Amino acid sequence: MCSHPSLIMSRPALAVQREFVLFFSTNLRLCLLLADRVGGAMAEPGTATPRRARRRMGVAAAALTATFCAGCSLGPTPDSAPVSGPSLAPAVPMGYVVCPAAVTPIELSSRTPEAPISLPVGGAPTLGNTAITVSPDGRWAYVVLGSPESSGFVRNEVVPIDLEVQRAGRPITLPGAGPTRGVVVTEDGRTVLAASGTTVVPVDRATRVVGTPLDLGQGNTVAGLVRATSGPLVYALVPNGVIPIDTTTAQAKPAITTGLQVSSLTSPHGITAAPGGTVLYVAGQSGTDFGGRVVPVTTATGSVGSAASFDRFGIAAPAAVAVTSDGGRILVVDSADNWITAVPVTDPGSGVLGAPADPVRLPVARPGEPATGHPSDIVTGPEGTGNFLVTGFDAVLPYDPATEKFGRPMPVCSGATSMAVAPSRTPGA
Repeated sequence: MCSHPSLIMSRPALAVQREFVLFFSTNLRLCLLLADRVGGAMAEPGTATPRRARRRMGVAAAALTATFCAGCSLGPTPDSAPVSGPSLAPAVPMGYVVCPAAVTPIELSSRTPEAPISLPVGGAPTLGNTAITVSPDGRWAYVVLGSPESSGFVRNEVVPIDLEVQRAGRPITLPGAGPTRGVVVTEDGRTVLAASGTTVVPVDRATRVVGTPLDLGQGNTVAGLVRATSGPLVYALVPNGVIPIDTTTAQAKPAITTGLQVSSLTSPHGITAAPGGTVLYVAGQSGTDFGGRVVPVTTATGSVGSAASFDRFGIAAPAAVAVTSDGGRILVVDSADNWITAVPVTDPGSGVLGAPADPVRLPVARPGEPATGHPSDIVTGPEGTGNFLVTGFDAVLPYDPATEKFGRPMPVCSGATSMAVAPSRTPGA
């Protein structure tokens, strides 16, 4: 937008960044050498250093190096524009859990929560009115939220987070008002798309320039965003359906009617995509009795398949949905009844669903453990790390659908509502 009809932002800053890198390449070896010396000096010679401590030393070394090598770093500071190039993010699969005032990183393989990253918000954002995504290179995370001001006005913002130095940058103000419950990064990594009420707002990652919002129309408050395929389409979850958005033309395509209402207003994550992006799965409530449902949507045709119903379990309020890594099961969590159920996918190509399995109740927290009620999100971790369920309090629960067993709750920031994951990265790749 801005000067061209596209939700994918332009590239002017990228050429400047390439010149910047070339100009300071002669100093790079000196910077890296200093970082190595500083990092080594933080450990006692001949002693073993725990992995988490080594990471902290690495972050501290990076900070000191930035002080002495101002201008020569290939990694941006949190307030600068993202730079294309090698990912310096942790070389393990990671999860990032967002709360009203912080983000907690989690090493997924070891089930290890890291220190929370504070968000620069003015007041206490509304619980559940947040969403998080990770850039394709795994280097940056982006949080969309509503930041209350002293006047009572809520300012919608996108907060970029540099995952290498574990620090949030200056918020980017979004136009419009209303819930902020969806955010994605386009496939090429150039643009952040954030929900702001009934609009989807593009933000250039390199320049922080906010483009022209795409309004989806009255009543179409965005409750989630997902990028399902390798093409330009992004899908917005709205009441009663899904709206495909072509990011190259900045146009909304005709809505796909599902007949489902968003069942959880404080944690709506009722849309996900199957591996390969050929099928969407949408969860919500439908009918006069507001029964819980999940339906498949074929992305190539926009056709909606038969719903899997949770009526036999009573009144259900599906809050979030995820697909297992093999595409064979849909996992649905209920935010009101504190359970999770698996729905078999009998035909992954078309997304045909079988009968839901009996629900599994969330475990009751033991004394001294974080609370485990009110599930608000569920994700599938990369590289076989498993499935992870976010509670609406301060915990993430690993879950194995094959055994229907939960792992030990992992403590995270308070008021956790959303989670994004990133695969491991080879250092320097």
